[in-house]
Amino acid sequence: MPLPVALSLVDVTVRYGARTAIERVSLDVRRGEIVGLLGPNGSGKSTTLAVAAGVLDPVCGTVTAEGCSRATNPAAFAQYIGLVPQEPAVYDELTAVANLTFFGQLYGLVGHDLRRRVTRALARVKLTDRAQSRVSTFSGGMKQRLNLAAALLHDPPVLLLDEPTASLDPASRDALFADLTRFRDDGHAILLTTHHMDEAEAGCDRIAVLEGGRLVANGPPAELLHTRRTDRAVLYGHLRTRPPKYLERAIRQRLSASAELEITGRRLRLSANTSEQLGETLATLLAEGIELESFRTPAGALERALRSDECGTGERA
Repeated sequence: MPLPVALSLVDVTVRYGARTAIERVSLDVRRGEIVGLLGPNGSGKSTTLAVAAGVLDPVCGTVTAEGCSRATNPAAFAQYIGLVPQEPAVYDELTAVANLTFFGQLYGLVGHDLRRRVTRALARVKLTDRAQSRVSTFSGGMKQRLNLAAALLHDPPVLLLDEPTASLDPASRDALFADLTRFRDDGHAILLTTHHMDEAEAGCDRIAVLEGGRLVANGPPAELLHTRRTDRAVLYGHLRTRPPKYLERAIRQRLSASAELEITGRRLRLSANTSEQLGETLATLLAEGIELESFRTPAGALERALRSDECGTGERA
């Protein structure tokens, strides 16, 4: 029997002036499910997440959480949503407990109930032993887990995460997905944005793909693999440090027309038409002083499927 729908977007359209950011996007997320929202930069991922969180109103369409309409009852709708932004929204000068106490008070929590929820949230993200530590002493992964704890304080059925692993090292990324898997198994509905297809393939139960503001595919990873494979060469890397913007722009100008470079935090994705072109592109990066801690080729089935011209196995808006 299908699990109940916790979050539903129906025919949602958002415009910024004359520009349409997303158009007629319909997407459900059920309890006990992790859905990955994929797409290139500018495809509408962040806009879709903002609408789902209730921080952006669509020009048309409906958004409901647990059957509660954002348009008719925004206060009740907000109680069903836990939002984890890409950059940790925690205060370095405060302890973990002080941070969560502050955010809990914003939710209207007080007294014994607030203290109980703070203790429980820290335990859920495995930060109990750092409860009294200042956040300035935390690693990036620990800050993101505390960010997640803040979103869990009011025990919302729906968790929304915007590029949650963008600045994390591989070990912290794995730890975060382990947390999300536990929360999914506890019955939460989880929607997260990413443009790392290998991450979505490994960590999500279902994948929705946006392109040009439209939903062009929606289904389990295995279903999206029933498409033609391509020979495009792909490499994933983890940078020692993210290069400054001016250097990143200079490198992009030197790349061949067939090459694509994506950098999110310290994570890198590089692709080209052939392995030879990929090697030449990698050599260009290294010559410009880009330092890689590690790199690998993808397990790749989903990567190939979503790059395929025949990728249309899911619903279309």
